[in-house]
Amino acid sequence: MTDIAYQNKDITAKYFGENLKEKSFSAYGLEIPKIRKVLPTNLPAVEANELRIDNLFLLEDGSLAIVDYESDYNESNKVKYLNYLTRTIKHYIQEGLIPATSEIRLRMIVIYTADILPGQTRPDFDAGCLKLHIEEAFLVSVPSEDLEHHLQDKIIKGLPLTEEEQMQFIILPLTYKGKDAKRDSIRRCFQLAKRIENETIQTFLLSGMLVFSDKIISSEESRDIKRWIMMTKVGQLFEEEKLAYAKEESERTKKEMALKMLQKGYPVREIADIIQGLSLDEILELGKNIKQQ
Repeated sequence: MTDIAYQNKDITAKYFGENLKEKSFSAYGLEIPKIRKVLPTNLPAVEANELRIDNLFLLEDGSLAIVDYESDYNESNKVKYLNYLTRTIKHYIQEGLIPATSEIRLRMIVIYTADILPGQTRPDFDAGCLKLHIEEAFLVSVPSEDLEHHLQDKIIKGLPLTEEEQMQFIILPLTYKGKDAKRDSIRRCFQLAKRIENETIQTFLLSGMLVFSDKIISSEESRDIKRWIMMTKVGQLFEEEKLAYAKEESERTKKEMALKMLQKGYPVREIADIIQGLSLDEILELGKNIKQQ
């Protein structure tokens, strides 16, 4: 199969996020309301070197939850979390999504892999005028091998996984200590997920595992999982993108749309079918300009 040229990571993260709606983090030991909506994480950075937020959720109680995943503990991370929080507040006020005078309820949630033990961290930061409380989850408490055997037994027998078991599956590699053990678990989980007949569940589990294990997964394993996902979802994703481009037609020029689609690897004839008014020669000429850049 040829390489998929466009934003694999963004697509898998988007698919995973969309299917997290109504799910619960209780499988990780976090007693918080269920997820109502997954929010975009590409917030404008205050500083050029700031990292992108891992996940941002709207919960059923109306609060916003930022979720980060850590395999080590550093006090300086609290400054990073404060930047996440202030960027989120600033973005939602500037966009008019929340009034500047309203009460904003934010949660900062950190899920620690099995490499971090309870007691090694400090969930609170007190700077006098500013106090930060972090809601923590420690995956070291998850019985890795027992859980893996349980999930394996159900999948091999063709039994459906509950929502809680699905959430446990996607973080299973992070419940093992050490990078090598995590990567071995990722490989086993990948082979196990391929045996699931329900394509929607299979894709949710694999995309979730990619998102959660992004910091430790090998590039080769990540590429293999993405290719497997794309083999089953590429048709649907192309259809969704074609609809999105059609909606943009009133806002962008036809040539701008065609350029974007060429960069994403759409066939020339397919572009001509979608964007009425551009000839094949015009689209081919746009393609030549891309190659010359």
